[in-house]
Amino acid sequence: MLFNSYLFIFIFFPLCITGFYALKAWGTPALTKAWLIGFSLWFYGYFSPSYLIIMLLSIALNRILMDLIWIKQDRIPTFAYRKGARKKIRLAIPDEKALLITGVTLNLLLLGYFKYFDFLILNLNFVTHLDVPLKEILLPLGISFFTFQQIGYLVDTYRGEAPPSGFLNYVLFVSFFPQLVAGPIVTHEEMMPQFERISDIGFDSERFARALSLFILGLAKKVLIADVLGAAVDAGYAGVGTLGGLDAFLLMIWYSLQLYYDFSGYSDMAMGLAGMLMIELPVNFDSPYKSYNILEFWKRWHVSLTRFLTKYVYVPLGGNRRGKVRTGINVVLVFFISGLWHGAGWNFVLWGLLHGIAFAAVRLAHEGSRHERFLPHDAGAVINYLYVSFCFIFFKADSISTGMAVVRKLFSGTWKSVSLYLSEAIIPDELWYVIKLLRLEKLGYVAARNIGMITVTLAALTLTFFAPNARQVSERIKMRAVTAVALGVLGAWCVITLSKVSTFLYFNF
Repeated sequence: MLFNSYLFIFIFFPLCITGFYALKAWGTPALTKAWLIGFSLWFYGYFSPSYLIIMLLSIALNRILMDLIWIKQDRIPTFAYRKGARKKIRLAIPDEKALLITGVTLNLLLLGYFKYFDFLILNLNFVTHLDVPLKEILLPLGISFFTFQQIGYLVDTYRGEAPPSGFLNYVLFVSFFPQLVAGPIVTHEEMMPQFERISDIGFDSERFARALSLFILGLAKKVLIADVLGAAVDAGYAGVGTLGGLDAFLLMIWYSLQLYYDFSGYSDMAMGLAGMLMIELPVNFDSPYKSYNILEFWKRWHVSLTRFLTKYVYVPLGGNRRGKVRTGINVVLVFFISGLWHGAGWNFVLWGLLHGIAFAAVRLAHEGSRHERFLPHDAGAVINYLYVSFCFIFFKADSISTGMAVVRKLFSGTWKSVSLYLSEAIIPDELWYVIKLLRLEKLGYVAARNIGMITVTLAALTLTFFAPNARQVSERIKMRAVTAVALGVLGAWCVITLSKVSTFLYFNF
């Protein structure tokens, strides 16, 4: 089920939130959590019942291992009440480290099978010239997210950082539908205390209104901006051979904007939905394209993934405690893993390595200099944005060869004009109506088309670099009649546009 669908907006969420507040009013925490779990399972199972079975098996496996670790640590009671019997049970349970290794290994094997098995076969066939048939395994939605989330919880349980939790709390922690299929990757510290007091937090009308406004703004980012840009991006990548230099440059810019508005729009909607349930999710995007350099960018882009990889990969590898060379290697290795996490393809690995090398180089340069900044902020932000957008060419391409074809067009193609099919693809129907209303078509079709293309591109860039982000707008917004009307009009516009419904980009990763 998609957030940007009629089923979700008009049936699923109204039913969910009505029952949620009714159960809260009756003061039944267990039923309230069970209600949310039930709707979360419906939300996930709607895509495919087989997905649901896989997720439930993953939840059961991880929960059993966590219980065993807690029993081994003598942090939860066992069914044997006599002290001697409890001791025998603890002795019979494998070592905590063995349980951790088993859990992390099984989680990675589950993720690896569904996400990378066919990728391994492809590479095996390439190296050995065999013709092993592909399994054509269907990737369960959100498996990258809920697997990492559970690995983090399992590691913290082993370290003694995660206190024992109730079973319903744990199931809700993994399955909570706003962040289930595309993040953010939440932690037990953020969510478990909120689930514990789920019936104690009363309805807050102002908080609800701000959360609703954030959902509408996130929905607008997805359907009114990302999907418009996406139409041109898809057209461009479908005809890479016909691209000129200017085409390739615009394609690079459009995709970086599409990806940002698509993924950050999802994150905003997730935060808004959770907020309407009086539950707070962490910020996953913080205007990343305004970043001065690549270091700042990764503090603002996909924040929850950066946090996870830092805590559970970078720090255990030694972090920056073993000299500059080892630090650089650790950074590049983390970004290699990040690239592979995003997708089973060498193009994703290359994307990760390009970021890792740049991150390590910039970090080393800053550590060896007295100056915090080598360039004015605006110049640094532009350079950083162009570099990040360039790297995203390989993120979008279905292979390194396709990505290199776009790069060659970027540096060797003609920059005289934009291909007709590209400039047409990026202009939404609403803008064509405005062009006709202003009689701009009298300037000629090509001129009108270019005006529309430039308008869409500049509007997206202006919102990205000069406007506050959706979260900041929702926090500052004044709840007045004019605000309600404006949000209502924006929401209605989005709903009308839902007839062109499209999935979120990160559902593929």
